[in-house]
Amino acid sequence: MKLEIATPEDSAALVEFYKSFPSRGLVEMKIDRDGNFFAPYDIQSDQHLTYQLKGDNKLEGMASFVVRDVLLDNRVQPVAFGRDLRISSNRRAILEWSNHFLPAMEEVRRLYGTNYMFTTLSMGEVQALNAFVRPRSMKRPLPHYYLFRRFNMISVHGRLPWASNPLPHMRIRHGSDANKDALIYYIAQKSLDHDLATVWDAHSFNDKLERWKGLKLEDFLIAFDKDENIVGCVAPWSSGGLQDFIPMHYSLKAHNFRQFLKFGKMLGWTRTLTKPYSRLKIEASMNFKYLNFLFADNGDIFESLLWKAFDDARENEFLVYNQMRSEYIFRRPRTWISGKMPFGVYLLHPPDREPPAFLNPTNERSIEMEPFFAL
Repeated sequence: MKLEIATPEDSAALVEFYKSFPSRGLVEMKIDRDGNFFAPYDIQSDQHLTYQLKGDNKLEGMASFVVRDVLLDNRVQPVAFGRDLRISSNRRAILEWSNHFLPAMEEVRRLYGTNYMFTTLSMGEVQALNAFVRPRSMKRPLPHYYLFRRFNMISVHGRLPWASNPLPHMRIRHGSDANKDALIYYIAQKSLDHDLATVWDAHSFNDKLERWKGLKLEDFLIAFDKDENIVGCVAPWSSGGLQDFIPMHYSLKAHNFRQFLKFGKMLGWTRTLTKPYSRLKIEASMNFKYLNFLFADNGDIFESLLWKAFDDARENEFLVYNQMRSEYIFRRPRTWISGKMPFGVYLLHPPDREPPAFLNPTNERSIEMEPFFAL
């Protein structure tokens, strides 16, 4: 078997290979990147590598690394994010990848000048956690996984009939050239309190927005106080066509929740989930509306932005956002109907190097992790 760097010509084969690995949890889902496998990486950065492990001209494994400039350890520096590790059940492929993992990390570090590499793992992916975070054998040459932060991915599906907007007269406007400079300043100031933040000035904001396919300045919802100061913002966005999540099977708990949402829709409370492939024999995707650039000065402002984003979304869309454990103002409002999935952000570190100081438990800073890039 040999390890190769993938090229655009490999996109179709990678799409099919990636799609053959459904994500496990309460909902079993296939992930489809029909058209361009590398499109989600292009949104994040123009610096990314995808390795593919081949044996007898057959794809047996793959992993991607996306390099971004972020705020970490009180300075801007390039950091790699490991994504989409998929290895076939072929025992030889598993052993081969074990031998290639650390050299691949070292090559990324050498090519892009990165000192640190992070990845996100769903706490519901027990198999992945056992294989990488809690391996039964330490003899294989694998990196150490250090937990950096936990967060919840929140999905918002509706409101209870007694829910009320805490700030019904809040001034919420769409982004425009008139408020762009103030918006950039607000986001940059808020980002100073976050590790892995990707906006710290006008240039970094513009670069991120220009790269983000389908997201425009006019999509931002910006909250103002009575003195016309910005006190919150959010940028709703759908990834349709870039990366679709196709539900194959619902667990009993998820099935019961889907049935409740169907009942709630008849009463005007909720929006329903997509029927599974096992029921329809048709691959239909979930209708996510991701909440990006989410900042607010307090919980009432956040909930008012949530009201606006939910009302503006289409009738078949539900909202998805990330809530860091320390960011209490972004907790799920009790009068909303929602679900949550726990995730962990891990530092992948070579076993022969000392863990960095920012892993110290006294570092309680929040992190930036947009929901689309966590999946």
